[in-house]
Amino acid sequence: MTLPRLNELPGTLRHLFTAFLVVAAAGYFLGAFFVEHTTRLEPDGVVERFKGTEAMGYDLDELPADRELQYEKSKTDILNITHTHVLALAMLFLLTGIIFAFTTVLPSWLKTVFLIEPFLSIILTFGGMWGLRYHADWWTIVIAVSGTFMTLSFSVMVLVSLYELWRKPVPIP
Repeated sequence: MTLPRLNELPGTLRHLFTAFLVVAAAGYFLGAFFVEHTTRLEPDGVVERFKGTEAMGYDLDELPADRELQYEKSKTDILNITHTHVLALAMLFLLTGIIFAFTTVLPSWLKTVFLIEPFLSIILTFGGMWGLRYHADWWTIVIAVSGTFMTLSFSVMVLVSLYELWRKPVPIP
């Protein structure tokens, strides 16, 4: 079965898909900015985010004014974070992936990698949070690597989809 090309869809669907992709990307990258803001994108910042500022050995009375105090995440906190993020991101990647599945510029095998990878990264990233909190600090590496791959995959899916939604149709030979 051959799927229609994105740029051949009716204008209403192209506008709907474009609006979804732009707003979804804005929401996703606001979340990434939140991670940067709360962890400084440093391994110690990630550990501090889940184990708390006190666990890092900082004197709470001597924290710089621009540094926010981080509290140790309880099991309830981590359950809430993982539950909401796993469900929301699964839906985000499903909907983005459905649109991306209609793209034609990448080979099929590479499209499949970009379609499946974010789901693997969800498990590794949010499983890594549990590992970090209750096992060992090296889980920050798993969180960082899987989060990076998740973001790269999402970015490629959005950018390729937007490109194909609005490029001029090329006649099929």
